[in-house]
Amino acid sequence: MDYPRSVPSVGLVNGRFVDENPEVGTPGSLIPATWGNAVTQEILGVVQAAGLTPDEASNHQLLGALRSTQLFSTPPQFDAGRSVATPEFVQRALGNYASARGVSDATQLTIADVGCAIGLGGNIAYTVTLPDISTVPNGATISLHCRSNAVITIASKTGAQISPQGAYLNSIVMSSGESAQFVNEYGIWSVYGTASLKYSTLYGAQLSTAGYQKHPSGLIEQWVVGGSDANGNMTLSLPIKFPGAILGGVANEANPSGWGAGNTTVWAFDLGASTTSVVVARVRSVDGAGIRPALNISGRVFVWGR
Repeated sequence: MDYPRSVPSVGLVNGRFVDENPEVGTPGSLIPATWGNAVTQEILGVVQAAGLTPDEASNHQLLGALRSTQLFSTPPQFDAGRSVATPEFVQRALGNYASARGVSDATQLTIADVGCAIGLGGNIAYTVTLPDISTVPNGATISLHCRSNAVITIASKTGAQISPQGAYLNSIVMSSGESAQFVNEYGIWSVYGTASLKYSTLYGAQLSTAGYQKHPSGLIEQWVVGGSDANGNMTLSLPIKFPGAILGGVANEANPSGWGAGNTTVWAFDLGASTTSVVVARVRSVDGAGIRPALNISGRVFVWGR
């Protein structure tokens, strides 16, 4: 839209309309019907696009149209176009959640939960199933925070689609106080947040009779249980090999009641005889007859290293 510069004798001055000036005898500009109609149609186009019915008596319809949600609605969540950004869209882009809700029993999440903050409550164990990953766009994120008194299982809808630390799992567990963001990264639910830490190799663990616990600093703790041999020695293989070296250890009796009345059992962890994959403890009996090897005594060794 522009001034009717191409119309002959329209009488524009400096490119704009002017009034007639009888005092100096200058004529006013002409407003051609085609130009007047064009201006009106431009305005009516905006008014009608906003869903309003043109009203000859109203002088505020253009402003109302420009403020309407018909013209400036929030684009879809994953819109990558050049639509006008509404405050709602900006808030979402700043990282604020689209909504929040809580669940306390078995729940199937859907694409409607994308962008939501979901609290996991309740007192019993249950399973929350993520949406079918093929129905959500790349970058889709669901945030979960566990405040339940029981362990909650988070499962994929189909197959091993959850990846907390590179592995592909059917499900992971969340305990009270843990949080997780599940992000669709090209067909895999990648897991961010504290709930993923226990699946990291830095936090690897085997929590059983013979087990270990890794720490991010590189420290590894291991424990094993066994018995002394005919020489009063207890030689045990560790659950995993220390990459570097054993830094220390302790040994003691697995049966606190002792192995015989009037006897004292002395345990000593042997750092010199131990290796990065095998630990040795020496078990001796002390009684009135002196010090001698203690045979077939059940004991345990706790070692730490790097």
